[in-house]
Amino acid sequence: MTAREYREMIQRWLDEGYFDEKLPEVSALRGVQQPEEYHGEGDAFVHTLLAMEAVDDDDDPRGFWGALLHDIGKAEKTFFDGSRWRSLGHAEAGAQLVPAIMTRLGLDALAADVAWLVRHHIFHFSWNLGTDDRLTRNQRRFMEHPIFPCLLRVCLADAAASHGRSNKGGKIRLIAEIFADEYGIGGMTEK
Repeated sequence: MTAREYREMIQRWLDEGYFDEKLPEVSALRGVQQPEEYHGEGDAFVHTLLAMEAVDDDDDPRGFWGALLHDIGKAEKTFFDGSRWRSLGHAEAGAQLVPAIMTRLGLDALAADVAWLVRHHIFHFSWNLGTDDRLTRNQRRFMEHPIFPCLLRVCLADAAASHGRSNKGGKIRLIAEIFADEYGIGGMTEK
């Protein structure tokens, strides 16, 4: 199935009332607060549906599921620290939930890759790159992962769904440009 077909399936589940039963881990994001300055779109559930909508129709199905499931760990990991909402460890917690979800949906073949996408969807926060910076050996090695281009698209969908002062979209586009220059692969920066 294509990303568009999966999105249409999810929309049917929402319209017909099956969504909560099929994806309780995503439903659990309703009411999960996020820092307003970076997530003016609303709670983690609204953000997740916007990320799903931001996935290109013809994108890799792993990217669709990565975008839909990228923040499922926030239901367990979100807390208010006295000054703002935080979700420390949500990527790892979410990645642990992915295999069971994919198995339940009959998509076992995608499970390992989707879990990798969810686990690494915030990698860019630790990459302090400017336009003239060179990649470290570890950053190069990470970019060589076979589905790194898919991860960039998940991150771009996440950024498109973040309405606020976040700079993650610009940062992901910079990493995508570096990736394209380093590996001669284009088409990463259109979002």
